[in-house]
Amino acid sequence: MEAIYFAVGVLTMVLVALTALAVYSTVMVLKLKRENNDFQRQLHDVYRVISEREDSLYRSIDEQNRELRLQMDQAFEQISQISERVDYLSSYVDRRIDKLIDGYLLVKETEKAEKESKKLIKG
Repeated sequence: MEAIYFAVGVLTMVLVALTALAVYSTVMVLKLKRENNDFQRQLHDVYRVISEREDSLYRSIDEQNRELRLQMDQAFEQISQISERVDYLSSYVDRRIDKLIDGYLLVKETEKAEKESKKLIKG
């Protein structure tokens, strides 16, 4: 009979140990589950912050791109205006040089004609 009591006592202790182990395991699983949920929440918050910063960065890049295009358009417009002015000045200078050459040739022809008329008068 003592052996039966001993066996029942041992089985009771094993059962208590198994129950304690089951309770401890359940508590640990619940704790890990809660930590996992907290980690997922933090990860979601990090992804949200990254997404917001990424959107902000893309908006900033788009804004700078628009400003750069505007500045480039303005620079091209100024270059076009300068090119038109250079063409006008080149045309003006060509006209003035042509007028100067024509005037020089007219003076030379007049001088030549005067010399010929002086030669005829002398002789």
